[in-house]
Amino acid sequence: MSMAGEKADRNIFYDECVILKSSPYGESDRLVTVFSRNFGKKNLLAKGACKPGAKLCGFTDSLSILNYAPKATRTFTLITQPRIVSPLFHIKEMGAAFFKAYCMCELVSRAAEFDDAMPEIYDALKNSLIIMDLMTSNDEAASDKVLIKFELFFLECAGFSFNFENCCHCGKPPGENYVYDAAAGGISCGRCAIGSRGAIDIGAAAGIIREINGEAALDKIISRNYSLNAIGSALAVLRAHIKANLNIVLSASAL
Repeated sequence: MSMAGEKADRNIFYDECVILKSSPYGESDRLVTVFSRNFGKKNLLAKGACKPGAKLCGFTDSLSILNYAPKATRTFTLITQPRIVSPLFHIKEMGAAFFKAYCMCELVSRAAEFDDAMPEIYDALKNSLIIMDLMTSNDEAASDKVLIKFELFFLECAGFSFNFENCCHCGKPPGENYVYDAAAGGISCGRCAIGSRGAIDIGAAAGIIREINGEAALDKIISRNYSLNAIGSALAVLRAHIKANLNIVLSASAL
């Protein structure tokens, strides 16, 4: 049973987080950047985690889900009483899933503000990582679809959903010959897109983006059949949309 966000034994408050990255800090500590359900993105300190045989040395691995009791000090919040919720070992053994999971964490790490709780995004990230970890094979298409769903949800929460109903320039219905205008960060009708240097033929990507965005259940999304070319096009459009609206260029490894 998860203790996240609850007061367990002796009124100790436990938080749950996804470890985004971990690096040495000083001679024996580790600085751990996490995305927490209750606190958002946060830097935590694992005291003595670099020492041989330290109690915390197995609780600071990137791409893990951790329960811990935060202990505030004058400089850092310390990790105490940690418990691994999921080590996500399977993801780390699968190349395709690992790169897609890394890309989701990279988006959160670069777009989220420190100490800004976003529980809906945390739940989506955690569920996406667990679904990927349960995959029985290194299925690139399946992990791509999970990534697409997460990025669409993140964009929706950030206020940058795709608008297929109105041209981003003139506001009119874009018609059939619409494109994605990377320079403007939205769907453009064919007339307004003339001369635009950022016009991208959205093609089959539009159908995938619409369908995945409209389906809440990840298992149903994974079961749908899309060509690898169409999935690649959807990811490329998402990259352009994230760059245009969030000013973030994600790792090319996800493609």
